[in-house]
Amino acid sequence: MKDLTDLKTYIIDSDDPHEVDDAISLEIKEGNKKNLWIHISNPCKLFLHDSNVDLNARKRNSSLYLIDQYVPMLPNDILEKANLAQNKVSETISAAIEFNDDGSINKYEITEAIIKPKYQLTYEDANEILEIEPKEEIELIEIKNLLKKSITFRKKQGAIIFESPNNKIKLFEDKIILTKLEKTISQIIVAESMILMGYVTSLFLDKYNLAAAFRIQKINCNPSEILNRYIDSDIKYIILKQYMGRSYITIKPGIHESLGLKMYVQCTSPLRRYLDLIIQRQVYNKINNYEVLSKDSVSKIIDYSKNRQSENNNIFKNDKFKYLRLFFNNEKKLFYNIIFVKWINHKKNIALVYFPDYSLEILITLFISIEIYSNKIYKVKYIINDSNLLEFIY
Repeated sequence: MKDLTDLKTYIIDSDDPHEVDDAISLEIKEGNKKNLWIHISNPCKLFLHDSNVDLNARKRNSSLYLIDQYVPMLPNDILEKANLAQNKVSETISAAIEFNDDGSINKYEITEAIIKPKYQLTYEDANEILEIEPKEEIELIEIKNLLKKSITFRKKQGAIIFESPNNKIKLFEDKIILTKLEKTISQIIVAESMILMGYVTSLFLDKYNLAAAFRIQKINCNPSEILNRYIDSDIKYIILKQYMGRSYITIKPGIHESLGLKMYVQCTSPLRRYLDLIIQRQVYNKINNYEVLSKDSVSKIIDYSKNRQSENNNIFKNDKFKYLRLFFNNEKKLFYNIIFVKWINHKKNIALVYFPDYSLEILITLFISIEIYSNKIYKVKYIINDSNLLEFIY
């Protein structure tokens, strides 16, 4: 186990996270060579595979982050031990990545480690540091520079960087707030470090022929042509997604084209995603020369996980719909701007639309008496109803 407690390690997360499972740090070696370290909490060593804790986590498949409720995948005592925190010594699975000048990876190392994060920052805190660039935080600034180069390199490999904003629904003093969230530099670098962790972990798994849930994705179009055609449109990435192939999970490694990577696994959230936990267990077992899970076993877990995640997705969808309905019921604006994307079922008036004011992409029932065109803005009125979709009329 590698002792990395002397590194200045940063946790960057939301204001009040329930599960804190990743951190980053910079190591400067001889000859000014720099290693980016990515650390992932290691809960798998706290309980055995097929134990009651493990079976319950498998059944839940993921934590549920609902608007007014949080249901963890793992029990609270495990989370308390496994969560990373400022000044807390924690055991992790960590990867050291050394980059080439063009942002590609020169070499990597994956090891079991001990860390002691010095800072636990919100995204806003990290943004402020990265904007001011104080010399005392040169490590975080250098991490940003390395990760920006990595993004540039992946783009050259065909990666598509979705630059559209997100949205967040939250309940505040019984009021539902729907906000548009622009992506910030701190969110971008954290996301990039997690992508890189997934990439080097996939290389490790493939090198030792370990069974895992590899994510494959093909691009069935010319992204540049579509993005250039709709260059000034708020929905250019939504339109692009209509042409791209969906990602899927398989036991065999393969190209993830929209990330610009020759293989990829999700492995950075073992506290809240069961397949990430399984991948971490494979890595942990291999590092320690313990017995690894067979391909047949992992394949069955993947199939089970897909079904469970489908059920969880329905819970997410229904919860979001419930609060969106309450939001529009209470908002009572005369009109809303939408950008029409496409008809999903014209006969039933079901359309995919985008609300630019909220960065909200959603299926609605749309009643309109004129021919409408994709990428055009329309003013619509909300209709209070009890149907399974929000209803609007032009």
